[in-house]
Amino acid sequence: MSFDYIASGISIINDIEYADHSLVKGRLGGCAVFACSGIRCFSDSVLFLSSGGPDFFDYYGRYFEENKIARDGIYLSLPHTHHTLLKYEKDGSWKETSVYGTDYFETQSENNRTSLEKLRPFLNKKTRGLYLDSSAQERIFEEIQEIRKLSPDMRILWEPPTFSSKDPLMHDRVLENLHKVDIYSMNLDEAASFFNRKGREEIIASITELGIPCFLREGENGSSFINNGEVTSHPAIEPEKAVDVTGCGNTSAAAALYLYREGYDPKDIVYYANLAASHCALHEGPPSVEKIL
Repeated sequence: MSFDYIASGISIINDIEYADHSLVKGRLGGCAVFACSGIRCFSDSVLFLSSGGPDFFDYYGRYFEENKIARDGIYLSLPHTHHTLLKYEKDGSWKETSVYGTDYFETQSENNRTSLEKLRPFLNKKTRGLYLDSSAQERIFEEIQEIRKLSPDMRILWEPPTFSSKDPLMHDRVLENLHKVDIYSMNLDEAASFFNRKGREEIIASITELGIPCFLREGENGSSFINNGEVTSHPAIEPEKAVDVTGCGNTSAAAALYLYREGYDPKDIVYYANLAASHCALHEGPPSVEKIL
C-alpha cells in the first residue's frame, strides 16, 4: 500500500497526573499519533509508522477504526507498548517515567526506533513527506542518503526530542543531523537551549543564520516559520479554549511539513499549522480526524 506521507515515532500509553493532582489513565500519546493526526487534517494518504507490543491495538484499535487509519506501519516488536506516568508541574514542565521500570526505554530502544528497515516497504518515488521524531544519536540519520534514493522527491521534517536539543553534549550531533533534513521544528525553549540564546529575537536571528527552514513553536503565542531570511508569524488560535495541549507541538509540526511540501505560502503555513494545533487542544488526547483545509 502506498502513502504520500509517513508520520513516524514513538507510541505511548499515558497515565497523566496534572498540576492540580487530578489523574487520567490509559490515554493515547507519543509523537506518532499526534503527527499522524496533524497531517490527516489535510490528507488521507498518511502512514502511521510506530512500534508497540501485543497490547497495542487493545489501546489504539478503536482510534484506528474510528479514524480509518491503516495498520500497515505498526510493528509489534516490543514486549509491551510503552506505558508511562506523565506528571505535569504548575510551571508547565513535566516528567515522564515508564510503568515497566526506569530502564525500559533504554533496553527496548533498538526495537522501538524508526529505521530504514521499517520504512523501506513504504518508500517509493511518490512519497512526499516524512516526519521524524528520532533522537539525535539514532542510526536513521546515517540512513538518510539511502532513504532519499528510494524517495527522491520526499521532504523530511525532524522534530528533535527535547532531551536532544537541550543537551549541550548532543549539540554537534543535532547540528550535523539538521543539515541532513529539509525542515525542522523546535519550541522556543528548546531553541533557546540549542542556540544558547535568551530572547526571542536572538533565537530567531540564530535560526535565520543557520539557514535551514524552521517551524518554531511558541506555545500560546503561536508559531513562526523562518526560511530564506524571512520570518512569518501567527498568533495561536483560541488558546483560551484549550482542553488538553498534550501533542499540540507534534500536530502543528507535522501539519507544517505537509503545508511546506505542498508549496503553501508561509502565511498559510503558520496559520493552518496553528489551526491544527488548536484542533488538537480542543480534545483530551489525540483529536479525531477532521479536515481543516
